[in-house]
Amino acid sequence: MDLKNVLKSISPVRTLTLLMTYALGAGLVQYVDSIRDVTVMIGGGVFLLMVLLALDYLRSLPALSKFNQNHVNAEPKQYRFYRLAVGLIAALFLTVAIALYIGWLVSGVLWQGMNLIMIVVVVSGGFYYMTSARLKLMPYQLLVEALLVVVIPPAMGFFLQSQTAHPFLTPVVLGLVPLYLAYRLLEMLKSFYEDQQQGRRTLVVAIGWERAMVLHNVLILLGYVILALVTLLGFPWRLLWPVFLTLPIGLLEIWLMERTRQGRKPLWRVMRIAAASVLVIPIYLIAFAFWIR
Repeated sequence: MDLKNVLKSISPVRTLTLLMTYALGAGLVQYVDSIRDVTVMIGGGVFLLMVLLALDYLRSLPALSKFNQNHVNAEPKQYRFYRLAVGLIAALFLTVAIALYIGWLVSGVLWQGMNLIMIVVVVSGGFYYMTSARLKLMPYQLLVEALLVVVIPPAMGFFLQSQTAHPFLTPVVLGLVPLYLAYRLLEMLKSFYEDQQQGRRTLVVAIGWERAMVLHNVLILLGYVILALVTLLGFPWRLLWPVFLTLPIGLLEIWLMERTRQGRKPLWRVMRIAAASVLVIPIYLIAFAFWIR
């Protein structure tokens, strides 16, 4: 075991999703009006990225401590160094985020709605860390993660540039949440036996692998259903129809998961690419449509 394995929770797809959903929220401002301050927009993306990376590093600290306690052959000096390095890196990321926040306060960027979002970020981040530190809270980690990665970023991207809410933001985000949950469930299914052996009570361990597979498939279908219903709320079909070009990939992912549930050899690599495509491509297409209109 080395630091690379300890920090494997830092997911490139999750980081990319956060940045893209943030760009989606900022793109909606561009669609309905125009970006007021490009510097603030970039700073908001950096702020969220710093917070997410800091939380990922902080969440690795309990794993380092547990490993050091449970392995008699572990080298205490090595793992003390790892813990110190991880703590310093997390502190650096948090310092950057706090500096950006203070800069916004001084410049008057933060209005009442943005202050509320900041409170939600702090509370959600604290609970997200606690879900790794306390076993009883671990099954809720996925829901808090979805809030931090899919819900908060577009809201922040939008309200850093606008003080007027727009009806398009909430329905689109609600459609993306099930797709994100489906992707993360797949990752948890892949590590199910390892999590079970190491005592990590993830959502999949809590509900069982077979129910998690069914839930994964339902979430993919639910995501597309919600996005389809969004058009009934006035969302322009011309902006949303490209998203449904990924539906065959979603159906393929459902078939592959059902095939695995029936006892066939899982094609994890193919399934992961399909699930990531079902998540990332719709976000990109919607954000791109906002930015070019």
